[in-house]
Amino acid sequence: MKNDTYHFRTNTLLKNLVGKDLINDDKIAVIELVKNSIDADSSEIIIKFTNFPDEGSTTKSQLIISDNGIGMDLNDIRDKWLNIAYSDKKNTRPENQRFYAGNKGIGRFSCDRLGKDLDLITRKENGELLHLHINWEDFEIDDNKDLTIQEIPIDVEVIKDELDFDFLKINTFPKSGTILIISRLRNSWDSETLSKLKTALEKFINPNQLFQKEKINIYLSIPEIENTEKGKEYNERITGKIRNQIFEKLKFNTTYIESMISTTGDRVTTKLWHEGEKVFELTEKNDSYPLIPDTYVIIYFLNPYKKAYFKRQTGVRTINFGSVFLFLNGFRISPYGDRGDDWLEIDVRKSQGTRRFLGSRDIIGRIEIFGNEDQYKPVSSREGLKQTPEFRQLREKFFIDILRKLEKFVVEDLQWDSVPSHIRQELISEDGIDWKGNKEEYKESWDIKKQRTISSLMTLIGSSPDKIIEFWFNPALLEGVYETKQEEVKKLLAEINNINPVNIDQRLLRNLSRINKIIEQKESDAQKARSEAADLRVEVSEQQNKIIELEEKQEIYKAQTIFLRHVTSIDVEQLLEFHHQIDLDTNIVNNYLSRSIKALREKSDKKNVIDLLQKAIFITNRISTISQFATKANFSSGLAKEPTDIPAYIEQYIYNVSKNHIAHDINITINNEINELFEMEISRVELSMLIDNFISNSKKSSAKNLIIQMFMVSSNTIRISFIDDGKGLSQKLPNIESIFEPGITTTTGSGLGLYHAKNIVNKLDGSITAIPNQPKGLEIRVELTR
Repeated sequence: MKNDTYHFRTNTLLKNLVGKDLINDDKIAVIELVKNSIDADSSEIIIKFTNFPDEGSTTKSQLIISDNGIGMDLNDIRDKWLNIAYSDKKNTRPENQRFYAGNKGIGRFSCDRLGKDLDLITRKENGELLHLHINWEDFEIDDNKDLTIQEIPIDVEVIKDELDFDFLKINTFPKSGTILIISRLRNSWDSETLSKLKTALEKFINPNQLFQKEKINIYLSIPEIENTEKGKEYNERITGKIRNQIFEKLKFNTTYIESMISTTGDRVTTKLWHEGEKVFELTEKNDSYPLIPDTYVIIYFLNPYKKAYFKRQTGVRTINFGSVFLFLNGFRISPYGDRGDDWLEIDVRKSQGTRRFLGSRDIIGRIEIFGNEDQYKPVSSREGLKQTPEFRQLREKFFIDILRKLEKFVVEDLQWDSVPSHIRQELISEDGIDWKGNKEEYKESWDIKKQRTISSLMTLIGSSPDKIIEFWFNPALLEGVYETKQEEVKKLLAEINNINPVNIDQRLLRNLSRINKIIEQKESDAQKARSEAADLRVEVSEQQNKIIELEEKQEIYKAQTIFLRHVTSIDVEQLLEFHHQIDLDTNIVNNYLSRSIKALREKSDKKNVIDLLQKAIFITNRISTISQFATKANFSSGLAKEPTDIPAYIEQYIYNVSKNHIAHDINITINNEINELFEMEISRVELSMLIDNFISNSKKSSAKNLIIQMFMVSSNTIRISFIDDGKGLSQKLPNIESIFEPGITTTTGSGLGLYHAKNIVNKLDGSITAIPNQPKGLEIRVELTR
């Protein structure tokens, strides 16, 4: 038996599926119609609401969208506009080589979403003026399953006399172009929804998109609002020319990163900026993102100051503005970047590490991509893109890699650009107030932030030498840093030497050569100074004894700010607190030793046992220091971190505690050249432990004399040197830095004193180095930056 042949039937309700039921937002519907006008090569688009009373739109209100594009003739209307889902844009491009904004062929049904009636007026240049009328309710007959969409007649008439067509309230007809008159609006429009429409249109236009021909001008006009007396600000909030000025208004200096994959896709160029100065620029081979050529990403980090500036310059709080927007072929893809739309899963990452990752409230930015429908395919609802391999590589790989670079700089090097608490109070509610301050104040100086940046610059860049095509970083970062971070600067220069000089910016090479010469000269001067100092030690020894006597008398009065003059002045409460802390520390030591014994019985990992014993010795040292510290000072403030004048404290501690405790059989000379206050937040007990460790190390090396020198290296950095005349370093050590490793010793000690000292200095973001003296002895040098 022969099978019957069947065909799909296009019921009239198909119109709803691709029209008002598919596009579920009026703003998106308007933007779809604007896209069609742009694709018609229009240079001017006017969106106009008529009959708009104070309380909002009524059934008499109309929405008119007109353009001066190429327009349509009868063939275009019949074969294209009335041909559902047809689009000749998919595989073609206009003459000016601009990508099309729309490409699905269903944007025409946005008219159905917006209103029940449509009058379309169009003509090509030198062509006839055509009029098409559609009543969308003619297609909404629910109970007729046999009525097909092709059976509903649509008439197109030729307008011979424009004067006879004034019932549509149009003043002029275009020489070429299209006018859409949408009547019997389905939803009400008021000043608030119109303001949101203008904002959506502003975000739709890419601020960085330059067209080959003249720019497209889009206007939103509501005559009834424009003629009111509610003021210029009210009118401009709703009507006027559409401009995407948000990113243009970011004129204040901030921290941001931008990265671009070349049109050919063979290279990636990344630039990092901070406070108006470029930090680095890197161009490298692109073997990580082969699917997404011609892509651009820019991400701004906004600290509390910048959020306030943003609010002041744009009138919008960053939290309401959105986060990272996506632009495809020059036009925004909604809803990416809207408030609450975490399409890049930024806030998901943030929840996994609050202090390690940036969240959507910390950044704003945009991503620009270019490509055809095969690469980036919009979903039919006009809300987003389908998950093509290109889109996944953009979202999950390229953007995240760029964000990580910005995060590393902001979180690790800038320490979040933290603002003092009293300033933060002025910047309450994030960016919700118009901050009027003139000077930005941060918890840390730029000098100390530069030191961290230099130490991690090559890690921040994150590229292997063989991938680098061109590299540059700001040599101003090294200003002042090489004096306090010589080892880090040397390491950076050594890493740069691994890069082919051809791939390094020539200006940078000249600057690095100059810096190398400065470092060599300073090292030569320092070595000469050390030799001269050694020669002078014998000559000045007698004078030093007299100076010590005078300084001790002077320090009796200075020490009153930190230490009590008599042990008998300690009250019962302080003694109880002192006793309580030692009891706590004793329990901690017992715990570490018990765990060590258990680990030994179980034949556990040797490293684990050593680690437990190291911790026990550290706490034991603290008990020893506390027992001496507490009898001379206010113990309740010893453990807590508090502002401390470092040079003054070191002198006072040695004169009041150490000379009767650990330093009773070694001659200590203090040369303090610092004549100003140098405060840092520190635990005074830990600072005391640091001093005790250095003195103990000198005693164990059979030193008779110890000189402590303190002077300013720069405005924010001090150097404290402990120079003894002991046995010095053993020739058996693998390298000089190994002296700070646990268990390494050249004396009779455990090898943990200098290891603990290094841990304490590291907690202060300082540096510690060991330098052999001639003819004998050792210098331990500590540098601290506030």
